[in-house]
Amino acid sequence: MGSEAPEVLFFTADGGEVQVPLCDADAVALAWSMPKRIPPYYRGQRNYPGLFWSSTNLGHIVYESLLELAWLWLADFDPHVTRIAAQPMLLIGDDNGRARTRYPDFLCLDSAEGVRVVDVKAPALLEKRGAKEALAWTGSVIRDRGWGYEVWVEAPQVTLRNVRLLAAARRPGMVRDVDIEAAVQLCQAPGSTIAEIEQRLARQSVQGARLVILAALWIGLLKCNMAEPIDAATVVAAS
Repeated sequence: MGSEAPEVLFFTADGGEVQVPLCDADAVALAWSMPKRIPPYYRGQRNYPGLFWSSTNLGHIVYESLLELAWLWLADFDPHVTRIAAQPMLLIGDDNGRARTRYPDFLCLDSAEGVRVVDVKAPALLEKRGAKEALAWTGSVIRDRGWGYEVWVEAPQVTLRNVRLLAAARRPGMVRDVDIEAAVQLCQAPGSTIAEIEQRLARQSVQGARLVILAALWIGLLKCNMAEPIDAATVVAAS
């Protein structure tokens, strides 16, 4: 990389545009920023852009493809992720004499890993030289900033289906906290099946027992093997 220090352009939460050296960029401001780029919509396009409602942000996040949507589902379920920003900034810099500009797909604040910048790319795109070089440059300048960087390519399909199932109970207020606490208390060590906990909740006149269990799994008070399809026979345990 050349001597030109990379810079970032981003929109603040109130819509103001800011341009600063990447080394001075505030991760929290970026995490709460408005998208610097809105994915295009046009007839015949191959991607499927849209809006994803995030329980992490308690609001909508823009995505550009179904692969990005899959990443959002998993990030929203991750208990360590505390904030997600899509298209958070425009990176500008020098790559061995070549001017580079890039819009990373996501930035998230992670209580375990700190700041993470993520580019979501289909595996086929990673075979292209231009994409490889652009992603390598992005990773270099982001890591030099002291942030984490990841190129994410695919979701484990069973895990993704399970996350989407649990998400039926993710909206605040859908399930009473007292019912979630009851589900956790009724989960006997070393574990109980979902069907067993449903029966125990029903005996305590808890309504919507299955949704209660899904809510407990979503917020991490109960846990199960997310690599296997979730059904009534799934064994869950208190976290």
